[in-house]
Amino acid sequence: MYFPLTRFRVADRSMQPGYNPGDFILVNRWAYLFSNPQKDDIVVLQDPANARRSLLKRIEKAENSRYYVLGDNRKMSRDSRKFGLVSKRAIRGKVWLHLKKDSR
Repeated sequence: MYFPLTRFRVADRSMQPGYNPGDFILVNRWAYLFSNPQKDDIVVLQDPANARRSLLKRIEKAENSRYYVLGDNRKMSRDSRKFGLVSKRAIRGKVWLHLKKDSR
């Protein structure tokens, strides 16, 4: 099994104002081994259009182990409104820690 925490860098503005480009997040990849994602969890998931890319989104709704995910910045987000529900298998983990980019 792999190490439970991994680091990602926020790449776009889809989760602003809370998460900004350049911020780092630590993601718990084991968070959903024995439980399911819940409404309002912030998760990293596999981009349905590009398996090598990850997306940062909020769980809006759960339906039979499939999840409707949205970005907080609706105008700048490509999310379930575009690509539909995502499976639990597509979720790479839950955000555990958010490190804001130094604003100096």
